[in-house]
Amino acid sequence: MGIGYAALAIKAGLTPFQTVIMSVLIYAGAGQIMVATMLAQGATMLAIVLSSFVVNLRYFVMNTVIFNKVEKTPLPLRIFASHLAVDESFAMFSLMEENSIWTYIGLAGIAWLSWIFGAIIGVLILNILPIIVANSFNISLYALFVALLVQAVKDSKESAILVVITAILNLILQFFIGNWSLIVATLVGAIIGIYVVDDETILGDSFKKDDNADNLVDSKSKEVQ
Repeated sequence: MGIGYAALAIKAGLTPFQTVIMSVLIYAGAGQIMVATMLAQGATMLAIVLSSFVVNLRYFVMNTVIFNKVEKTPLPLRIFASHLAVDESFAMFSLMEENSIWTYIGLAGIAWLSWIFGAIIGVLILNILPIIVANSFNISLYALFVALLVQAVKDSKESAILVVITAILNLILQFFIGNWSLIVATLVGAIIGIYVVDDETILGDSFKKDDNADNLVDSKSKEVQ
């Protein structure tokens, strides 16, 4: 995906240095791909910033969960660790019994470096790739979001309906508010999701495991009493 992002960024007019430094300083994965796509479409800077904020808002939740799990650490270390937050590293660390901040930084840092190296490779090889191959990276954003959505959609009919509603809303709003449609459709979809999507369905087995653990603690407490 890092290579795909680099291809989109270069095509959008960013220099090789700007393309790589964005991966170093921002490291937003899908957010970076979205920014490159919006730049290519001529979106305003305000629309790009607000869209990035909405898409990356989940990192606030991820970091809250991570910092509630790890031991107390100095603020500078927490700031650095929060910069490394990404979906895959968060998911893996959340399922681990380990609660060391250094374990999380090592896990997330590998993903971060892999993304940076992917961007570097993309910048270096883009000019030597056949045009048809370079152009194929244009679908990388859609492939990434599909990969993130498949599991949720498969486990929840409400989530599938919500995705369809949000997509249709985005298409309709494009005729009226242009690039702002993504922001509005995402916010409206999130608000609808609060009321129609069942958290237990989304959490699945993890939710059930937590319930079982709570029940076990309650039963043990009763035995002690």
